[in-house]
Amino acid sequence: MTTLHTVSFQKTVLATLIGLCLNQSVFALQELSDDGLSETTGEGIALLPQDTYMIFRGAGPNETTPLAGADGIAGNTDDRLNDTGYIRYIPVGPLTSEASAAGAGKADLFLYGLAVSKSDNNTNTRIASTAADASIKSWGTASNPWLLKASTAYNVPDFYVNGTNGGTSKSSVTYLSMEAPLYNQSLAGLTSDTGLDAYKLKLGLWADAFVRDPSQIEGDANQFCLNGCTRNTSAVNTAQIPRENRLRLQAIWNNFSVNGSNLQLFQTLGGVGLSGDTGINNGMSKFYNNTLGASGILRFNSGDAANVKATYNAGVSTRTYHTNRNATAASTGWSNTEVWNTYANTSILGGDNGSAGGCNAGGVQFSSVACQFRYRDRAVKDTVSGASWTAPDPNGSNVLRLSTRETSNTSLVSTPALGGGNAPTFAADDGIFIYNPNINLVLGSLYQPVVFGSDGTNFSLEIARIPNKQDVYTKIYTRYAGDTSDTGVTYYGSTCNVYQCGSSTVAGYQGGSALNDYSSTALAGKKLATHSSISFGTVKSNDGGQTLVADSSVEALGIFFGTPQNRTNISGTQIFKEAQYQQRQQRVDTDYIVTDRYRLTLQHDGYWRITPGGATTATKDDPYGQAQLSCVYTGGPFGGNGCATSVDRWYNTSGNHVDWVYLTNVDASGNKIFGNDDGTYARYCTNTTTDCLTWYNGAALGASGTGNGYPAPVTNVNQIIGGSMANPGSGQRGADDCWPGETGGQCNGSSGSTTTDGLYGLSRLSAVNDGGSSNTPTPTHVNNTNWTYGTRANAPWFRVAGGQAAVAYGSGLGSSTAITSDIVPTAVTGGVNPSALNNFGSAVIDGLLIQHMKITTKGL
Repeated sequence: MTTLHTVSFQKTVLATLIGLCLNQSVFALQELSDDGLSETTGEGIALLPQDTYMIFRGAGPNETTPLAGADGIAGNTDDRLNDTGYIRYIPVGPLTSEASAAGAGKADLFLYGLAVSKSDNNTNTRIASTAADASIKSWGTASNPWLLKASTAYNVPDFYVNGTNGGTSKSSVTYLSMEAPLYNQSLAGLTSDTGLDAYKLKLGLWADAFVRDPSQIEGDANQFCLNGCTRNTSAVNTAQIPRENRLRLQAIWNNFSVNGSNLQLFQTLGGVGLSGDTGINNGMSKFYNNTLGASGILRFNSGDAANVKATYNAGVSTRTYHTNRNATAASTGWSNTEVWNTYANTSILGGDNGSAGGCNAGGVQFSSVACQFRYRDRAVKDTVSGASWTAPDPNGSNVLRLSTRETSNTSLVSTPALGGGNAPTFAADDGIFIYNPNINLVLGSLYQPVVFGSDGTNFSLEIARIPNKQDVYTKIYTRYAGDTSDTGVTYYGSTCNVYQCGSSTVAGYQGGSALNDYSSTALAGKKLATHSSISFGTVKSNDGGQTLVADSSVEALGIFFGTPQNRTNISGTQIFKEAQYQQRQQRVDTDYIVTDRYRLTLQHDGYWRITPGGATTATKDDPYGQAQLSCVYTGGPFGGNGCATSVDRWYNTSGNHVDWVYLTNVDASGNKIFGNDDGTYARYCTNTTTDCLTWYNGAALGASGTGNGYPAPVTNVNQIIGGSMANPGSGQRGADDCWPGETGGQCNGSSGSTTTDGLYGLSRLSAVNDGGSSNTPTPTHVNNTNWTYGTRANAPWFRVAGGQAAVAYGSGLGSSTAITSDIVPTAVTGGVNPSALNNFGSAVIDGLLIQHMKITTKGL
């Protein structure tokens, strides 16, 4: 096939595109099969570029061998004199008075040396050195070509708005579209003959920009000398020094694709201003009616970058610990074992915190902060040596390079685009190197077009605003995960990115014009590409391509200022302060019944009677309302016969138990969860254990019991388990009578009253006594006051945020501001960032929706 590769005359961008599309020797024209047209309405032409590239050359006849190789003949890329065909952008019209007063000029922009070819994997060349290396073998395939076609879409809603979501005005839109080949997500199996080269394109161009004095004509010696100055280089007066300068740019992009892009031109519908329309109140204007409209999806993709990463070797890393939170790297005593310093002094927490902190055993002061918290801290030292970080070579990678620094100085008021001259040569290590840019821009749609229009004076380019009309905005907006509002409404919009661009049952559809029916029925199960995405560097998707996430791992890369600076033999040391705490709080338990036994005794010796002889009855009241206890004695002033009696009884009362509960978890919302009581207490004992709050009366829980499923009060002595009233058995006289520090008779209830007269065996569960006058309930089990008892020995410690201890836990911590904490990383860092210092990492702009945009000449 004969191909033409060069564009040798000065032209505009539009002329270039038209020339490319109409030149028969560039494209093979093939008819579309019936199958290929089965999903479209209208006529079309298939265009299949093969063995082609494009390069701007200087003025003159087209060359037959523009890239002949290194033989030195005309057309070799070493021949820089013919390398500079250009596009020139010339500003017209006067400057505003404000701009003139500020000394601003107008910019001439020359875009030259433009080349589109197959990538040669070189960030310093804008095109390969030979035709064979530069040629795109096949830009698409016979079944997936470029398409230029006319088609019609139906059920397209217009801008008629009747009420908030009212209006049913819809119509058909006939459009002319230019579509690139569809984008293949997977390149597996593709070859140069079957379209692989379309994913390995190369773009190269140069640009020069000058600021001109608008009062000077083209070619005048002072055309770049602003504010009326004259080019008088011999003058010492700085006012006569010209302000001439030039901005020069080189852009080179290797290994990208434009597949999946499309552009549509059409006449917009005319719904605004119809009878009953409330569009004006919704920000709409008749300007949108029946004007030139456009829409497009511009896709410039370097491909999946989830695994585009640097090679990181962690080297040798160690982590050691020190109990001195202020230890330095040179301090002795660093240990490979996880050691902690638990505070044994009172200067940190204030008050008594025991040998292990937090009051430990015996700590029953519920209101004391020093008893509620226990702290520990340490120093952590990370050491790394021999690590390395290596970025992929930008040559051979999918890299966009933008640079400005030349290797030699050239005239600041000249450009090779005019009058010839060598094209610029740029420094190899200068500029911005962007790995794997993926740019997917959605510009309007048939129902939110890009509108070209004029008010008779000014020209406007506008992406129509989205009206408050459900038929329209449901085709544009998308519903993200977690959105539960207006669940009865279906949204058809989605983000176009490197992984997906709309979805459909139509084979090969990627958000373009493959659909011709926009009714809700026809759109069932389909997604329209309405949102844009821009990403650079190591970017992945965690939800099948719907959204993108910039990778933040140490291997991630993205934008470099200058060529990547690889790092070898990375070493470093970092010391962190780490502090942790445990917490407990008071628990008061009153929701149970105490059944306890006691012995009521009465004894009288018969002495000291005034009237001698006779019998007298002695009595003792029962403190819990039962019958009096009595006995009969005789006696006189000098002697007599006494009496004694006793009875074992029981009583039922509401329990009142106070103890500690320990912090076991902090949920995602920051709420503290307390538990960890180790099952120390059972409310109801069924044997002779003393670790209980009361005895079980034999009734089934929740069956014959009363209230909250607890057993009924004892009504019969036989209901009391273990021994008899006369011989209650060890430890059962008075449930859990042993208070902290008590032994012997105090633990069996016999202390504090005689065994011959009074009470013993009475439980103190409901008592209020802490040995002082504060009337604070005291826990009745020693183990509960111990931070390390039972499973609490493995209770979790929680991180202290740096400097926040006193703020979080109040001034009761005394000098606790000394407890500060760095956040110790989960992996050894050695105090170094192994990534290149000029690596600015990956970035994502995802789900970008243009609600409304207007560009107008008004005010220029």
